[in-house]
Amino acid sequence: MKLLAPKSFVLAAVLAAAVCGWSQNCQTREETPADVKSAVDSASKQAYDRAAAGDVSALQANAIPSLQSNFNGIAGAINDNKPAFAGAHPQLRTSFFIDNSTPSSEGRFYCGVFGAGGLGANTAEFDIPGLPGGKYGIVIQDFVGNKGPYSLTTIFQDMSGWKLAGFYIRPESAMGHDGIWYLQQARQYKAKGQNHNAWFYYVTSWDLLAPVTFMDSSVLSKITQESGGIQPKDVPTGNPVKFSANGKTYSITDMSVFHTDTTFDLSVRYSAASTADFNATQAEARSVATALVTQYPELKDAFNNVWVHAVGPGGSDVVGLINLKPAAKNN
Repeated sequence: MKLLAPKSFVLAAVLAAAVCGWSQNCQTREETPADVKSAVDSASKQAYDRAAAGDVSALQANAIPSLQSNFNGIAGAINDNKPAFAGAHPQLRTSFFIDNSTPSSEGRFYCGVFGAGGLGANTAEFDIPGLPGGKYGIVIQDFVGNKGPYSLTTIFQDMSGWKLAGFYIRPESAMGHDGIWYLQQARQYKAKGQNHNAWFYYVTSWDLLAPVTFMDSSVLSKITQESGGIQPKDVPTGNPVKFSANGKTYSITDMSVFHTDTTFDLSVRYSAASTADFNATQAEARSVATALVTQYPELKDAFNNVWVHAVGPGGSDVVGLINLKPAAKNN
């Protein structure tokens, strides 16, 4: 789950670089002083309003210096998510306050009171390696517009006023279903012994429920624990895996969910020696997709399509597609 790198988030320069150690200097919203909470809330509302209006310049002007000089990712995220902001109104979910005045080497922050069972209902853990010394506010907002529910997480650093230090937009639904629905489906697939389907639905559930990928909560932790023992060995998690089909062995580098408004698909990438012959490469990619579904027919229950990408040495990409079932009707 945390091993995912979704396209919908933008990692600010302030959160880059990794070192080791840990800290507990984090307060939940209920523990944060009223004046700090009010100031950070005001900054987050202003950031949302500017993003919704497409006012990138104003957002950039109120960012910390290191982020001002590296704002293209945030600008792109705002532009890409214009339809999501259309007709939406934000609702504050929660906030946290991190005091990293004495920098933590590892950047692990525990917010709230942890019991014998670990993360409680209102607690959270943030893993932000290399976070520079300072005081930070993290605010999570939810909004529902023409594209369905989304979350916006903004991070602010106290620099004679709360300056934008991180900005993350993430969808909270896929194919009209939220993360809890995907969690329930994952459990059903797991009970049937369909571990491939269960794994990808657990991953989707975690992805839709996580406001940012460097946060853990009681729900996210439960998903990680439940899915820990079922991850298929032929699904890459950093290193390529081998897949044999049609008398050949392929090096699969990625296997992940890809969804649109009407389809929930499986995307597979493998290394190809060459893609110069487009037709032959596309035919081979389709044969890999067919072999995968033949070996794991359960995929027909969970996905609309399987996309197999043959990726050449220079990054060229030839796609073979097979359809498993009709797309959903887009009302």
